[in-house]
Amino acid sequence: ATLVFSFGLLHGMGFAGVLKELGLPRSEFLTALVTFNMGVEAGQLTVIALAFGAVAYWRGNRPSYRRFVVQPASLVIALVGVYWTVQRAIGR
Repeated sequence: ATLVFSFGLLHGMGFAGVLKELGLPRSEFLTALVTFNMGVEAGQLTVIALAFGAVAYWRGNRPSYRRFVVQPASLVIALVGVYWTVQRAIGR
């Protein structure tokens, strides 16, 4: 729970930094931050629900599911994460 809280806090601070750079009036900052985060969370929940439904449909009882879906998808996700990490580390 502490790890999840820490990542959420860091993520929220990133959003707050971007909103601050936009030059919002201080009186509207909290409202903008909360509604922006709610929109992001709603989008994430929608994507997760669609992905869960697709996986449940595709998976069925097929033994090849892990080999042809899980492993390639995991590799793509890992490569995108490494790319973003390197991109941010070198400041581009």
